[in-house]
Amino acid sequence: MDQYNTRKTLIAKIMDRHNDQSWDEFTNFYKAYIFSILIRMNVPISEREDLAQKALLDIWKGIPNFEYRPGKSKFRNWVYTVTKYQATGYFRKLKSEQKKLDHVDLNQSLEQENIHQQLEEEEWKQHLFHLAWNRIKNELSDSYIQCFELLGKNSSIDEICEKLDIKKNTVHVYRQRILKRLGREIRFLDDELA
Repeated sequence: MDQYNTRKTLIAKIMDRHNDQSWDEFTNFYKAYIFSILIRMNVPISEREDLAQKALLDIWKGIPNFEYRPGKSKFRNWVYTVTKYQATGYFRKLKSEQKKLDHVDLNQSLEQENIHQQLEEEEWKQHLFHLAWNRIKNELSDSYIQCFELLGKNSSIDEICEKLDIKKNTVHVYRQRILKRLGREIRFLDDELA
């Protein structure tokens, strides 16, 4: 099985909660995504590992009841919701311990939910980009990789040409080819993992 293949087949495999190999494979896919959600929700570093483990445990417990419905819901939305629930619970507990629990007005809650949805989408896109980039890097020559990474660091075209001893047109060609290949890989991964 392809190492990034979290289709219905992997979801079906982890529904058998005694399949440790599939669970390890699943964890490899989603743990970084879960951590990125916790980071964006400003969970302290000291709490992230525990909350990620709790989220993974909740997913493990809830997976037998997860119903895959293509076109209606995405698996990643459920993973995000479970993770958000853990982070929200942590902050709720923290507030009660500090006796600073205030009544949140409805508009503020709706605004927070909108922010969380945007956060989820941003984190997913970044997660997919990194997965896709790591997958296609092995297919590219060193000059393609160096060129794209320099572009990512906001190096100017002239700096890249000088550093890699290539022409300006070559930089543009490399960039376009990589973006095209990266786009295909991101779409593939989004279909497979979402």
